[in-house]
Amino acid sequence: MIDRPIADGVDRYNQNQYRDERVGSDVRCRLVEKSVKLMDEKTSEYSWVKATVLLLPAGTSILPKDKVTVGSDVWLVKQPLSRSRGNAEHHVSVVVEALNG
Repeated sequence: MIDRPIADGVDRYNQNQYRDERVGSDVRCRLVEKSVKLMDEKTSEYSWVKATVLLLPAGTSILPKDKVTVGSDVWLVKQPLSRSRGNAEHHVSVVVEALNG
């Protein structure tokens, strides 16, 4: 399942309130651990890190801050990975972080 947080008004402290909207269900996926090149926000430099990557079918709508449920585990999408080689996209890769594991 893929749930996307949608702004749903503001609270009494003028902060946005969010509700989750289901944007995908029964989507085939695969979790892998691999080395990826990511931008470090503090230093503004790229570095290689070992990360958990979620592979989804091509054309799947996935954005940062989406929550993906795989079995009983919930994963937060941190950053999509762009493909640097090849014309045809066979899958979408995103870096994820475990929320309950």
